[in-house]
This record gives sequence, C-alpha cells and structure tokens, in this order.
Amino acid sequence: MTAIRKTPTRKTIASAISLALATTALTQTNPALAQQLVLEEVIVTAQKRAQSLQDVPISVAAMTGDKIDDTGITSLEELTLYVPNVSINSGANTPNLFIRGIGSGTNAGFEQSVGMYIDGVYAGRGPLAAVPTTMDLERVEILKGPQGILFGKNTIAGAINITTAKPSQEFEGMAEALYAPDHGEEQYNLVLSGPLGDTLYGRIAARYDAMDGWWDNELSGKEGPDLSNTYVRGSLLWEASDTIEVHAKYELGDFSRGESPSVVYQSDFAGQENFAGDVPFPVISDRDEGAVDFEDYTDTDTDVAAVTLNWDLDFATFTSITAYSAYEFERGQNSDLTATAAIHRTMWEDYEQFSQELRLVSPGGDTIDWIAGAYFQSAELDISRRNHALDMAQAGPLGVRGALVQTQEPVPSVFDQESESWAVFGQATWNVADSWRVTGGLRYNEESKDLDKVTQQDMLGIRFGDNIFFANPLNGQYVSDLRAHEFTGLSRDEDKWTFSLNTQWDATDNAMIYASVSTGFKGGGYDESYSNEGTTIRLANPITGELTGESVPGVDPSVIEYADEEVLAYELGAKMSLLDGAAELNVALFRMEYDNLQTSSLVGDVFRVGNAGEAISQGLEIDGRWLVTERLTIGGAVAYLDAYYDDFTGATCTIPQTVDPANNPGCLDENGSNITVPLSPGGQDLTDETLLFAPEWSTNLNAQYVMPIGDTMELLTSVDINYNDELYSALDLDPDTVHDAYTLVNARIALASIEDTWTVALIGKNLTDEETYLWKNDVPATNSNSYFAIPERPRSLAVQVRYRF
Repeated sequence: MTAIRKTPTRKTIASAISLALATTALTQTNPALAQQLVLEEVIVTAQKRAQSLQDVPISVAAMTGDKIDDTGITSLEELTLYVPNVSINSGANTPNLFIRGIGSGTNAGFEQSVGMYIDGVYAGRGPLAAVPTTMDLERVEILKGPQGILFGKNTIAGAINITTAKPSQEFEGMAEALYAPDHGEEQYNLVLSGPLGDTLYGRIAARYDAMDGWWDNELSGKEGPDLSNTYVRGSLLWEASDTIEVHAKYELGDFSRGESPSVVYQSDFAGQENFAGDVPFPVISDRDEGAVDFEDYTDTDTDVAAVTLNWDLDFATFTSITAYSAYEFERGQNSDLTATAAIHRTMWEDYEQFSQELRLVSPGGDTIDWIAGAYFQSAELDISRRNHALDMAQAGPLGVRGALVQTQEPVPSVFDQESESWAVFGQATWNVADSWRVTGGLRYNEESKDLDKVTQQDMLGIRFGDNIFFANPLNGQYVSDLRAHEFTGLSRDEDKWTFSLNTQWDATDNAMIYASVSTGFKGGGYDESYSNEGTTIRLANPITGELTGESVPGVDPSVIEYADEEVLAYELGAKMSLLDGAAELNVALFRMEYDNLQTSSLVGDVFRVGNAGEAISQGLEIDGRWLVTERLTIGGAVAYLDAYYDDFTGATCTIPQTVDPANNPGCLDENGSNITVPLSPGGQDLTDETLLFAPEWSTNLNAQYVMPIGDTMELLTSVDINYNDELYSALDLDPDTVHDAYTLVNARIALASIEDTWTVALIGKNLTDEETYLWKNDVPATNSNSYFAIPERPRSLAVQVRYRF
C-alpha cells in the first residue's frame, strides 16, 4: 500500500503563518500602539498550581469560559477546531479523542489515551468522556503530549483539563436559549449562584437540548439524529475557616440519541437485487440521506459526585479529591449498516468508579518548589451484548453471498471486569537563578484487572436459498458455534515508573524557552468485542453442513489480551510576549516515540484490538494572539504533523486485498508472501504509513471585532476559519476510506449591552456547507467493495439569546 506523504498546502496555511510573522514585525513598526494594549492573562492549573499560561513549560492550549460563551461554542468538538493537532468527535461506537495522531480507537475495553479530567476527577471511559458540556465553565485546558506525572497513567497522548465555574459570593444568574429552525435544534441553559449563609455558597447549572435532525432515512422516512439531553450540575462551596475550603459537586445527565446518521457511499452492490429479490444497498448515499432498516440509538445516564478539600498549611496546600462516577449506557446498533434486515446488536454497559487523590503543593517562590501526592482508583465494568441475526424467511440476505441466520434465541455475551490502580508521585522545580529553572518528576503506578468473559452465540449459520450451512461456504473452516467461548478468572498486573525532566530559560523579560523529555504509559487490558473464535472449533462439511466429528484445540485466553503501550517524548518550545503584552507567540517542536501502540480494527462486524510495534509522532506547532486595537483581536495556529507507524506488521488487510489478492497485493501470509487464494488469512505491513486522525497540516485563523452602538450597546462579530488536511479513521488504511481535506468557516454576530446584561446573536456554522465525516470504514460482514461513513452536520444557522442578572 502506498504511504501517505501529503504535499504541504502552502496557500491554506499562509494566513496563519502570516499572522505569527506580523505580530513580530509590528514590534518594530508601531511601538507606540503596543504600549496602549495588553492581552488578558490566561491562568491555568496544568501543573496543579495556578500559573500564567505563558509561564508553563509544556504545550498547552486554553480558553476561558467567558471566551467560550462569547464565541458561541456549544461543545468540546467545536472548541477543538481552534486547536490544531487535536480531534474530538462522537465516533462510531466510542468518542474519538486524538492528540497529535494518538488516540484509543474503537473498543469498549479501551480507556482513552487522552485523559479527560473534570474538576480533577478522571473520566477515562468513553461515555464519561462524551458527557462534558461547555456550559458554565471557568476554563478548558488542552495539554499536548504525555502527562504521566501529575495527571496519571492514561494520559499518553495528552490531557483535557476542565474546570467548572464555582459558587459566587454575590448573587448572579444567567438564562440562555438557542434555536436553529432548519434542524429543529433547541437549547436552554440556566445558571443560578450566590450565598446560602455567611460561609456557604451554592451554584446550580442546568441544560436541556434537543434536535430533530438533518439526515433523512429513505427507508423509514425518519429524520436524525434525534437528540434529547438533560444535564444538571449542583455545587456547594463552604469556607470552613480562614484556611479550609470545601467544594462539593454533583452532576446528573440523561443523554439520548436516535436515528444516528450513517451512509453507504460506495458499493459494488449498490442498486442491485440479489437472488432473494432484495436490494441491500438501495442508494449510493450522500451526506444528508441514507437507508437503513434498524434505528441506531444510544441512551446514557450519568452520575458524578466529588468533594474537594483545600487546606492551607504553613508549608503547603493540602488537597483531597474524593469522587464517585457511574453511568449506564445502552446502544442499539444496525450492525450490518444496510437496508437489508440481517444483523443488529444491543449493548448494555454499566460502570462504577471510586477515586481518591491526596496532594501537597508548596506555596511557590522558594528555591525548591515541589508537589507530592498519591492516587487510588477502583472500578467495575459490566458489558453485555446481544447479537440478533434475522432469518431470510423474514428478510433478505445481507449480500449476494448469503445471510446470517439465528436458529435459536440469542444469549448475551458478558464482559465483567474489576480493576484497581494506585500511584505515588512527586515533582520538584529548582529555581537555579531568576531566569533559569529545572523541573523533574517521578511517578510509580500499579494496576490490576480481573476479568470474566463469556460469549455464547450458538447456532449462527449462513443461508443460501432453502439451505442453512453451519460452515462458511467460502472456505468451510467455521461452524455454528464459531463465536462461543468462555474466559473466566483472567487476571493481569502491571507496574510502571514514569518520569519527566524539563528546563526553562527566560531568554528575555518577554521570552521563555523550554526543553523537556518525558515518558508515559497506558495500561493493557482485554478485548471486549472479541468473538471471532471459540474455545472449541468443530469442522463441518462445507456443502452439507454436517459435522465431521473432528475438533481442533480452542484458542488460548491470551488472544483477547493486549499489552500496555509506552512513550518517550521530547519537546522544545518557546513562549513569547510581544508588543509590550499586546501579542503572544508560542512555538513547540516535538517528537514522541511509542512502543506497543494499542490499535483497533474492524473485522467482520466487530472491532478487534492488538498492539502495533512502534509509532512516531513528530511535528511543529505555532499559535498566537494579537490585540490589534482595543476592539479587534486576531488569533491563529498552524500545525505540521508527521505521525506514522515505525513498525507495524500483521495489520488488518483491506477487503480488496482479501477478496482479490491478484489485483490488490499486499496481504501477506505468515511467511511474508502475498496471499494468492481469496479470503486466506493474512495481514498487511503498515510500516511507514500514517496514523489515524493525523492530518499533515491543520490551521485555525480567528478574529473578533467589537463595535460600539450608541452609549449602551455594542456589536460583536467573530469569524473562524479552520483547515484540516486529509486523514484516515480506518486502521486498514483502505484508499476508499480516506477523509478529504476540508475548510470550515464559522461566524457569529451579536448585539449586546455594554454591561453584558443581555445578548442577541446569530450563529452560523460550516457556512460553506463542507461535507465532512466523523468516521469511514468497511461495511461489516460483507466481502465486497462496500464502505460506510458517519456524516457530520451540514451548514446550520441559529439564534441565541442570553440574559445575565
């Protein structure tokens, strides 16, 4: 397969680079203007203490809650458009969180490679990571690269650190409504905050949003995605004494999504009737329409409670974060993704997590500033699946080769996992001189996982005409109990040391240069969706389906286990304040070397996991802000990314390589030779090929202008332009699944009072109506050149009204 090495799109990135260069040039051409303007300082807690963003020696992108509100951002997916080399979307089965081409992929057994932290509480499971809303936040920080000391083990790609707004000492509130008529979208937000006593303060924030949808199912006549979400967050702040503060928070969420969009955009069978008279692929769908027989839906209920204690001691601040997180998740999925009734799946997931973090942070400003802490987490994960295959007597076959049939009531698959992890960590900064600092960190982690996994999908056969074959009629190797297996009492333990070391040098009063080396790891685990081989395999006559009585040994339980992945990362960067504080420019050059990268690929109708050998992610990132006048602010970022597998043999072959190896070489047998017989076992070598969600170039350019109207009102206009190069989301890198490069344009125009008491805004997203997709892959359970995609929302216009009191 040809490696993806894309030619830089210089016109696309020129505007962002020009912005950065213009910032420096203006220092010489107009110093008088620079003295009048100063950018607002952004405070972050990326190193567990409050610091200016420009003083933190790591690559961090941050946005305040006020900025999020003023820009009209309603989700983390939209926020990451402003941060190149970061991708967040809802994905096929689990959220896709990728930073610099590194993420977890699709498997319910995975935890995210990008750690999500909300008020210091880890949200590593997919449904918890999908919940965060941009409503009523203090700030969002995106930390790039491994954060294996202060944020823990599962931050091998980076961390998203979300801080919600705290109760206020004075009474305040906000009511907001948004409506987009074209898609029937509505959203309502309410915030109330203020004192409940002399030392007790409370805050409640609630959101309800719903949408009729924008995608038409031609088969059912329904629209999608049909959304209905309710989210409530309540918090209390108790000032117990002059030195003790307690913050308690409870979050409740109910999220429902129906008729999830999916389209078959290419198929050899499109529009053709098979021998049963059915048309499994009735149309080559565009982004706004498709045809499926079973409505995809998800229902998620979440509960999160956390208590944070801060105690100012003479020598340090002691922090305790105690948290309980839980969710219940149900999904109905049209597993074959076609209009023919063949296979659908129901999945239930229950999760409970308890965590405790203890931390001591020195006041800062001493010769040695330090942080020390300990962390404990226990979790229980229960997943059940039920696969439903319909008899051809009720519906036609999946494709021209036949249909799966269920000859008895299906039995759910069960995946029960219990895990515990604990860690101790420390970090110290030696202030060698006023302009030179050296920081070192060390963390020790231990983790255990215990698993019981049972799959009993007996009596799955393939029907041709009036005959049911309990073997694959194409090769005769598999039979009715193909998916039956039982793995109980499995257990894995691992322990790891991670370290970080960086040095900072204040080259001038306005420029800081840093260099760092760090390590990180992500724990191993078990493949939740594994079901393609049983613990006992019986052979059958491929013509009659009669069992021969012979058997072959069952698979070893280690087949469902995947190893931990590790990274060694280097970064060299600079953070500069220009024009006497009117502008900022940040640069980061990075290289990350991964071993045993955890991967997930679609095999049949399930995602299988494994470990790639080695991977490299390296590149350059530049971002800047410029307060041009008191009313005009310009920002921008550009990123170049070279992310590829350094060693990855045995990757999933593409469908053309498997079905027609003569014309599509590259699927190799165990001896490294091209397979010659269709549907033979094999894998492809993806060494030097691109990683997933890794565009070579990505940029953002944004601007905001505030114009006064009379003495009491102002007009706020903002626009952002976001470019992403082509990328892949399917592990086999089939050329037919590439995502084309795109440019998105969003804009907002708002009329507001000078005091920001009220605001009326018109918000436009994807104004040029670019066709973009969250995910592309092979149509499951077919051996044809058939591909599906999950489309993203087209152009939308919404009216937003806000009132603060």
